[in-house]
Amino acid sequence: MAVAAGRNGKITIHTSDATAEVVAEMGSWSITGPTRNMIEVSAFGDTIPRQEITTLTGQTITFEGYYDGTSTAMLSLVATLSAGTPIYPSTEFAGYPSHLSLWAQDDITLPGYGHWAFSTNGTTVLDGLIYMTNMELGQSKDGVGTISFTAAVEGADLKWFTTT
Repeated sequence: MAVAAGRNGKITIHTSDATAEVVAEMGSWSITGPTRNMIEVSAFGDTIPRQEITTLTGQTITFEGYYDGTSTAMLSLVATLSAGTPIYPSTEFAGYPSHLSLWAQDDITLPGYGHWAFSTNGTTVLDGLIYMTNMELGQSKDGVGTISFTAAVEGADLKWFTTT
């Protein structure tokens, strides 16, 4: 990937059909993970000082910007969090939010064009779900409202794409 200026970045989601909608007023996003966790399993009387097992957790997504109560995509994310339902990997799940994409650059003529999303295996989307896990709203007397989201990626990891 060539270096991308954030000016043309965005976050898109299909709220209920095959049309991608921009989550309005977002200003930054990040993906972390996967992460390897070390879990101590030592017990009283063990002769080895410390025993551990490892587990692998999936990716975490965070994004934030300004609150826009008219953004269908933003309201869909809030509803998904409240309902505890996932964001599906593809639009084949009609009527549910799907295909969340984190764009570094959406202008194909500029360096860094592409986005992070679930990968496909030919025509089949690999297993993976995104669960919204947290939302924070903020407001100050001398500023505009802010919103931030955190989401957990379950199953397959998000991959880099240079095609839509």
